Parts: sequence; structure tokens; C-alpha cells
Amino acid sequence: MEMAAWEALIRSTAFHAFIRANEPWLWPLCEILHYLGLSVLLGTVGLFDLRVLGMARAIPLRAIHRLVPWGIGGYLLNLMTGVVFFVGHPDQYFYNNAFRLKVLFMAVAGLNVVAFYGTSAFRELATLEPEAEAPVSAKIIAGTSLGMWVAVLICGRLLTFFRPPFFH
Repeated sequence: MEMAAWEALIRSTAFHAFIRANEPWLWPLCEILHYLGLSVLLGTVGLFDLRVLGMARAIPLRAIHRLVPWGIGGYLLNLMTGVVFFVGHPDQYFYNNAFRLKVLFMAVAGLNVVAFYGTSAFRELATLEPEAEAPVSAKIIAGTSLGMWVAVLICGRLLTFFRPPFFH
């Protein structure tokens, strides 16, 4: 099987060489950081989504929303470690349907963030009293967010089970 030009380019970089030369310690470290980042992301954004969906109404939305920057930090950590994984083994990921779905779900989650902050949904939530119910539009966005991040988690776990045939 001939290597694609994009893959040859990635494999010719110093970053790829560094990852492969240090894989015995770098890969497990990045795995740990990746899981921690996802835990922070789901633990903060997921908690906010669940609150918008109606759980734990005694907790003010504004208080939970203050945790969202931590979730963004977790996402950025995952993005950085994900780049290490991809550059280290580009063919293992690019040709993997679980990876492709994971990227799709991440893109939908990103568009969902734009919908949340770019429409009136966030402004409406910011004015709610602590125990008030969120508007339907915000619930749809929160449900989509929660669903997409859980789907990203599932697809990430399935990556090793759906490796391209040349890895089995």
C-alpha cells in the first residue's frame, strides 16, 4: 500500500520523529492527560448541560457556568494531546471510522457552542432566577452538547477496535 502524500509529509516532520523516538513515555503521558482533559470537559460542560436540562435546579446556572472555562481548558488539553496521537500514527487515525465520527461529533459540538453563545440562548439563561426552568431552545442546545461529548467519548474508546485492517 503506497503512502498518501499528506501522510508522507506528516511522517517527514521533526515532530513525528520526536513522538516516535519518545513513544514509550510520551504516549502514556499523553493518554493520561487526554483522559484528564476529557474528565474536566465532561465534568464542567456536562454538569452545565445537565443543569440547563433541569437537574439540580437549586444550583444557579451562573455559578455552574463559571466552571465552563475549565472545560475549555480540558478541551484544549485534549486537542493538543490528540494532535500528538494523530501525528505519531496518522494512518491509524485518518482511516479509522471511529476517529472520523469523533471528529464529526466534535465539529457538531463546536457549532453547538456557536449556537449557544451566538443566539439569545445564553442571554436568556443569564437572566434566569436560580430555580427557574431553562427555555426549550437552551435545552435543545444543552442536550445536543451533552450528546455530542458523550459520543466523542464513546468514539475515542472505540478507536482501538476499529483500526484499519492493516493494523490487525
